[in-house]
Amino acid sequence: MKNELTILFPSIQILSEYPTELEEEVYIFHNPYLNNWLQINKSEVSHREYSLLASLYSEVSIDLSTNQTVSMKWMNFLRGDGLAPVKTETDIRVIQIHFKKNVNEADLKEAVHVFFGDAMQFVFVSSQNALLIEEKSSYIQTTEDFASFITALESDFFIKAKLYIGKFHQTNMLFSVHFSTEKEWFQKGISANHVERIYTLENIFPFNLIEQMSEEMKHIIRKEILNPIEYDMELLQTVHQFFENGFNASVTAKKLHIHRNTFHYRLTKFQDITGISVRSFDGALIAYCASLIANNR
Repeated sequence: MKNELTILFPSIQILSEYPTELEEEVYIFHNPYLNNWLQINKSEVSHREYSLLASLYSEVSIDLSTNQTVSMKWMNFLRGDGLAPVKTETDIRVIQIHFKKNVNEADLKEAVHVFFGDAMQFVFVSSQNALLIEEKSSYIQTTEDFASFITALESDFFIKAKLYIGKFHQTNMLFSVHFSTEKEWFQKGISANHVERIYTLENIFPFNLIEQMSEEMKHIIRKEILNPIEYDMELLQTVHQFFENGFNASVTAKKLHIHRNTFHYRLTKFQDITGISVRSFDGALIAYCASLIANNR
């Protein structure tokens, strides 16, 4: 197919990501079947050929006054090259989405609109990445809202996704630096905790903390906790979940699918061996760090 198009349109370029720059002399068409974009010089396209291309693919609409789509403006702004397409110093946050497999832009755009209405600006980055831009308003989307959105994607569109919920900041010249940091944190989160579906500064921070921890400190934790319990992952998973569930015994036992008596037995066993009570914050914190170190050995 590509070879045939090349014969018809020698200038054709196949782009794997949403184009961020356009010239008036080119057409851009999105191929929803392969999730890529076709860029062709207008001089090579007859009226009949344009009609055929437009019937097969979706043309990327352009704001001729600025030669940019809204998505392009957002992409350029997030790269530090241009202004955001909102009022100056509006508070916004970026929700990054990563898909396990290639997704169809039209399906995803429909899902976002159905679920969030006009509360989100949708930016399609590539077949495996997209962004949602949320302006601060009287209602802020919650973690539970995003969890429901991921569930809806999976059940209604068979799309598996992970997302990072950013923090609100003003749309000034420093926002691109803030966004770049959040992109790095999202990648670290996926790498360090691949079972998670929703990432935030709060749940990624402990992994960064362990990454920055000195080898001497890690050695102490191994010596005082991990070696005495012989890296018992069942005990470590229990104290890990207890910490992440806010020291709620009932919720933790339910998530671990164990009886509360079994849960309390494990905490007691951990304390008997290590001398550390995870029922106190200090004890729970070091036990939690030990569980992270054990998971990354």
